[in-house]
Amino acid sequence: MFKFLLCFLLLFPFISYAQEKKQETDNPPLISPLIANYPLTEDLLLKLEKIENECKNLPPEPETKNTKSDFTTDNDHIEGYVAYISSKRELVNILRENNFTPKDFVVVLLALQATLNVLTNEENSIYNPKIIPSSNIEFAKKHMYRIIKILKGNC
Repeated sequence: MFKFLLCFLLLFPFISYAQEKKQETDNPPLISPLIANYPLTEDLLLKLEKIENECKNLPPEPETKNTKSDFTTDNDHIEGYVAYISSKRELVNILRENNFTPKDFVVVLLALQATLNVLTNEENSIYNPKIIPSSNIEFAKKHMYRIIKILKGNC
């Protein structure tokens, strides 16, 4: 009995440490490296503003029962965003005219959103501020109003 108790006491710290490490690896980061490291530029912002202006002229699409327009912004839902945008033919045509694919458009919007989230709410942000490049943070500081306008837009 003493050997069993001694063995248990010696192995318990290792077992609990292994469980903690497993829990840390079970929780993937909330933002993918693709989104976090997407370079934000003035040219990109101009293209997005042009797309936004063209979206204002689109006729409203009829609502369907199975179409959700309010996806959550997790990495797991990038493909859902892409499918949703791909279902809007007029928007896809506008994106093609501006050399964007639906996936590019989704990644850019999520990169803008994540950067703005870190910038405006660093201590309470769900995103790790160290993941977003400082160049993107500085860009968002300069162009915050324009970014907010794009994110609140119709597209």
